[in-house]
Amino acid sequence: MKLTFRSTAIIALLYGLSVPCFSQQSGKLYQEITKMDSLYFQAQNACNLEKYASYLSEDFEFFHDKGGFTASKDDEMKGMAIFCGKEQRSRQPLRRELIKGSLEVYPMDNYGALEICKHVFYLQIKGGKEKLVGSGKMTALWKLIDNEWKLTRIISYDHQPLAEVELTDEILDRYAGNYIFPDRIVNIKKEGKLLRVTDIVNDKPVWSKELFPESENRFYLNYENVVYEFIIKGSKVVRLDIYENNKVIEKAPREN
Repeated sequence: MKLTFRSTAIIALLYGLSVPCFSQQSGKLYQEITKMDSLYFQAQNACNLEKYASYLSEDFEFFHDKGGFTASKDDEMKGMAIFCGKEQRSRQPLRRELIKGSLEVYPMDNYGALEICKHVFYLQIKGGKEKLVGSGKMTALWKLIDNEWKLTRIISYDHQPLAEVELTDEILDRYAGNYIFPDRIVNIKKEGKLLRVTDIVNDKPVWSKELFPESENRFYLNYENVVYEFIIKGSKVVRLDIYENNKVIEKAPREN
């Protein structure tokens, strides 16, 4: 009996439905992909571009919910050169860490393996300290090419800001308002579980960033070592102090 392409596809689909495929969290394939995930992100965290490139296939593609589509290995390495450049690394050195227990591996017949995992990102501060700044999820295809595992496709998504601590809405709302600096007004407002800081000059916003809580009254940016500390007297917030590298660089009273 001669089968049409459509019939063959239907049979393959039905066969796939009849054979259960479970994620692997043990065994040889799982161990191999776990090792490759670790090596890949070690290279990224260390900005070892030569090693990083060695884990990518020649037809590599990257889909990122914030950064968009990267169409080739060459384009990915151009982006990594910026990510690992002196200016960027001096301002925002990031480290990725796999969330323990989140990595799943699915065998892909006649291809390789599918990896699904979750991870968090830390801002690295001079002196060895780190601050939590975000989380994300990743789905990746690994292919065995000439006996070496290579990444062919990555989908990186659901990136969310994540702070050292989580404060109540009541505490966050306490800091909302304007703080009067000599050269600008700094506006603070609650945004989800974070604060948002906006610099206003001549009634126009000129800069705006998220502030991540590290304690009840101290917040940090997701780059550089900058901390905003709200000074409280009694039950009132009276002042905002801004620190850079643990030194106060600016102070401003809260607008009445």
